[in-house]
Amino acid sequence: MSADRRPMMGQDASVITNSKVVTTVFDRVLTAIQDGTLLPGQHISDSNIAEQFGVSRTPVREAIQRLREIGLIEASSGRFTRIVDVTPEQTQHAYIVWRALYSVLVTEVVPRAPERTYNVMLRDNAQFLAALPAREARPIAKANLNFFSRLPPESENAALQRAITSVVHLLSLGSMHLPSFIDLESLSDAQRLLLGAVHDQDLAAAREAMVLLGEIEIPVL
Repeated sequence: MSADRRPMMGQDASVITNSKVVTTVFDRVLTAIQDGTLLPGQHISDSNIAEQFGVSRTPVREAIQRLREIGLIEASSGRFTRIVDVTPEQTQHAYIVWRALYSVLVTEVVPRAPERTYNVMLRDNAQFLAALPAREARPIAKANLNFFSRLPPESENAALQRAITSVVHLLSLGSMHLPSFIDLESLSDAQRLLLGAVHDQDLAAAREAMVLLGEIEIPVL
């Protein structure tokens, strides 16, 4: 066992893998990707991240592996580890998958959606609308991601939650680097419909929102 893989302070590997340190590193690197501190194609180093965060390389490697699993980091052994450069075509494909999964999600969750979820989505929707006039992709994408991230935790289907998580961050990153904006008016309407559906626990309205989302095209040229 190499030195950088040795359990710290008597902890075994399973404790490290599930530790708060791994979660903290994961969250901080994810935030850096989302806010543009780390850019698509940029190379990263587990040793540099470990030094920056003041932790060992073991939890950093675990966090990087989680980011690889959701498609935000790509690596070639002994050659590079870098932020994935998502093409518009990949974003388009991710959107198709996400929409299919989310349609299953709303069928399960919307008829019993709690009021607290509606209240958080209402705040997210307000932030989304406030970001639109400036026409800056990053804050729009972040607010949109926040809005649609509120329903998956309400699902009792762990496999569905994991599947959505595996694609949603890739989709969000790709949406920040499209050649042009998607139909933001239709996206706004879809958010409004889904927000009302969650408030009223109205599955028909939720399905209408998903139909509208299905009509949105991802620009690839």
